[in-house]
Amino acid sequence: MELSNRFRALAKALFWVTTVAMAGMVLLVLVVIAAPDFVKPALVDNAPAGLNVQTAPSTGTVYSLLATGSIALGLQLFVLWNMRALFGIYARGYALSAKCGTHIARIGAGVIAMPFAWLFYDVMSSYLLTRNNPPGEGQVALGISGSSIGLIVGGGMLLLVGAAMLEASRQAEENRSFV
Repeated sequence: MELSNRFRALAKALFWVTTVAMAGMVLLVLVVIAAPDFVKPALVDNAPAGLNVQTAPSTGTVYSLLATGSIALGLQLFVLWNMRALFGIYARGYALSAKCGTHIARIGAGVIAMPFAWLFYDVMSSYLLTRNNPPGEGQVALGISGSSIGLIVGGGMLLLVGAAMLEASRQAEENRSFV
């Protein structure tokens, strides 16, 4: 199926937006590695709601948080990478192919996994940020939000759409072989 020039131009723009977003995320990680003191106040300010952080995080804590957050970061990069590939296919004018279905299904799987990675990060960050509090005042935060449930359901839908597109492209290929 050929796509209109307008659709292809939008896909090309989104291809570059995802490319820049991925580069920005990697650059941010490099900044944190190079200057952990720069992010310490932001870590305390963005701690999970209700968390009582009484001492500033150490450099080791910043690196531990970075390691813990690398799971969520990796998933976000995985989703963005597949979105970028999908936009690239659309920008070249192709749609409804097996490759498109594969990328959509991968995006769905990544979106389903993201809330679980964020949950793990929230638990670990609450522990890491409060472990130096006075004895008995350490905290661990655990919470599930409506947006997490929405991501799981939306990711499931993308997974099914991708699987349906993959199956449709296989059926189309099979039909072409008979003609």
